[in-house]
Amino acid sequence: MKKLLLLSASSLALLTAVPAMAQNNTSTVTQTGQDGGATVGQSGSNGKSTITQGGDTNNATLTQSGDFNESEIVQDNGTGSSDDNNTAEVTQSGVDNFSRVVQTNDFSTATVTQSTGGNDSLVTQSGDLDDADVNQSGLDNDSTVTQSGNLNTADVDQSGDNNESILTQSSGLNQAVVTQSGEFNDSTLVQTGVGANVANVLQEGDDNDSDIIQGGAGNGVGSSTAAGVVQLSAGNEATVRQAGGLHEAFIEQKGGNDNIASIDQGANASSDHTADVRQDGFENTGTIVQRGFNENADIIQTGDENTATVDQGGGVGRNHNALVTQAGSDNSAVIAQRGEDQTATITQPGSGNSAEVDQGRDRGGFLGGLFDTGFGENQVASITQGGNDNTAQTLQRGENQSATISQVGSLNVGGGGFAFGAQIIQGGDTGSDNAASITQISNANRALTNQQGTSLSANVSQGGNGFNTSTVTQTGNGGAVLLNANVIQNGSENTSSINQVGSDQTANVSQLGEDNLSQIIQTGSGHAASVTQNSDSNQSFITQGGTNHIAVVTQGL
Repeated sequence: MKKLLLLSASSLALLTAVPAMAQNNTSTVTQTGQDGGATVGQSGSNGKSTITQGGDTNNATLTQSGDFNESEIVQDNGTGSSDDNNTAEVTQSGVDNFSRVVQTNDFSTATVTQSTGGNDSLVTQSGDLDDADVNQSGLDNDSTVTQSGNLNTADVDQSGDNNESILTQSSGLNQAVVTQSGEFNDSTLVQTGVGANVANVLQEGDDNDSDIIQGGAGNGVGSSTAAGVVQLSAGNEATVRQAGGLHEAFIEQKGGNDNIASIDQGANASSDHTADVRQDGFENTGTIVQRGFNENADIIQTGDENTATVDQGGGVGRNHNALVTQAGSDNSAVIAQRGEDQTATITQPGSGNSAEVDQGRDRGGFLGGLFDTGFGENQVASITQGGNDNTAQTLQRGENQSATISQVGSLNVGGGGFAFGAQIIQGGDTGSDNAASITQISNANRALTNQQGTSLSANVSQGGNGFNTSTVTQTGNGGAVLLNANVIQNGSENTSSINQVGSDQTANVSQLGEDNLSQIIQTGSGHAASVTQNSDSNQSFITQGGTNHIAVVTQGL
């Protein structure tokens, strides 16, 4: 007995010698409903906890093992009804974190985990059967989740530092995932409209900005397991707008920095669009706008400082395909498609090139559109610019037109507004079955092909030492068929102009020398003209009227 007393005295002296560590935690629990469950564990210091339960069968769990953390859980809408069966779990093991969970309807679940310091989380659930999961393992992150619809799921994971995520779900059956493992990233994600939309954002780089608004129904920016906005480098901007239904959008920004990507899909009743923007260079800009139905667009930018714009569909357009590939730098590409069933491809492996494709027009509105013709169908345009500092333009109206421009050389340019520098214009609203191909292998060439009527074909190839000019104009009156013009210039500083009006005309010009001039004008029908210039400084003029004339000119050996 005496020994035990001494031991007790010794223990008391030890406790007196060591200053007591005050935790200074505060906890307030208020329960006015029925069958509520509240569990609070505070093993850190200077923690604050407030739990308010006003409905029935709500459960709240708070665990604070860090210091200076604050948590507020509210499961009460103030009316005494429709705030039941909610579950909230908050775990704060870091320092100086703040969490607020508000659940004012039924059967919602919120889980917040803060394992480091300086994080803020706000979860507001006013719908039914919503689920929110916030995990903040980085420093100084902000997360706001607002769920006012039903059956939504939200998952926010912030393992980087100084990130901000704002996630709003106001319709139902939406899924949203935001992962921020980099630093100083911003993500804004809004899911509204009918619902059943999916969005997934991954920000592994720094200083990136992602802005997504999904309306309509069944739209996707990625999936629940794969990101639809992927930002792996720094200083990038990604914007997605989806209305209508069943759209798919994907943006990937990696490798280089300071890229801008924008996808705008659908309006009103539009549906079934697919858009991809992939940027692996520096300071590229890619923009896709899709209206109508069933549009597909891809922009791939692996060079630097390129600009690409795709505008598809108009009001009621459908079934368009567009592909822009920019591997060089300082290129510009524009594709605009109206009408139906059109395909456009622009490939720019060189640098400093400009390309533009404009196909079709909008079909007439309302019932008048059922009887509309000449709005543009089944058109295919392809532009490839392997050289540098070239310009190219394709403008197609009417139906079934095909245009190909290939520029291997450099400095094949026009003036303002693409005045030559390889420019194809076909058809107008009454044109049909036109095909034009321009190939400029050498440098500083100019080529223009302008075709009206039906079933016209023109081919221009400019090689040699460059500085060649070719102009082909074929005009019909609705009955023009099988007009064909073919120009080959393998010399330098040659000029060829072909003008055909009527039907069933053929013109061929071959200039292999230098400083040659050839001009062919055929009016009427059934004419054939052929000019071959093998030497230098030759001139040839052919003018044919009436019907069924044949002219052949050969100059030089």
